Amino acid sequence: MFLLILLFPLTSFSAGSALDLEKANNSIADTDSLKRGAELFANYCMACHSVKYLRYNRIARDFGWSDKDVIETMTYGQNRAVDDVMSRMLPGVGQQVFGTPVPDLSLMARLKGSDYIYSFLRGYELDNETGEWDNRLLPGTVMPNVLESMQRHMTVEEYNQATRDITNFLEYTGEPAKLQRHDLGWKVILFLLVLILLTYLLKKEYWRDVKH
Repeated sequence: MFLLILLFPLTSFSAGSALDLEKANNSIADTDSLKRGAELFANYCMACHSVKYLRYNRIARDFGWSDKDVIETMTYGQNRAVDDVMSRMLPGVGQQVFGTPVPDLSLMARLKGSDYIYSFLRGYELDNETGEWDNRLLPGTVMPNVLESMQRHMTVEEYNQATRDITNFLEYTGEPAKLQRHDLGWKVILFLLVLILLTYLLKKEYWRDVKH
């Protein structure tokens, strides 16, 4: 999924803010959404794409799954929990079929943002004259609309949620420790505020009998 996003021209990156992006409104604190997104990613994206900086056991630990759960859900028992999350596509096939290497999506959310991924997933439009799909965010992309069957068989609300769940999972893959980092940040700030207060009180105690 998301073939050629990494090959998007650098000049387009600078103009990315001008794109009409839909708001993903996803939350990596929503574990149920992350679980659904992981399963959808495995079913619709892993035929071509990897998230090579993650292992299955890390996903299991963060999502509250057992090692067996994550392997059954994402690989139907075909991998080990210690394996990296790699594409099922054999090396070199992407180059032969698409004319370009298929990008790894581990850091895609950090590179492009969640809104871009969400908008890209929902950006496919069918040309009634040619009967071919194209994407409004990346015209001419060679990646097919792999979510077409979901679009046809889901309600609008269900499809919105499904694409949001995939987006959520990819934001998680970009920084699995993000929630822990935020939590630690607040604790550090609170510690520093208490330290400042104690330092101020200590200073007043030292200077209490000193006449100015």
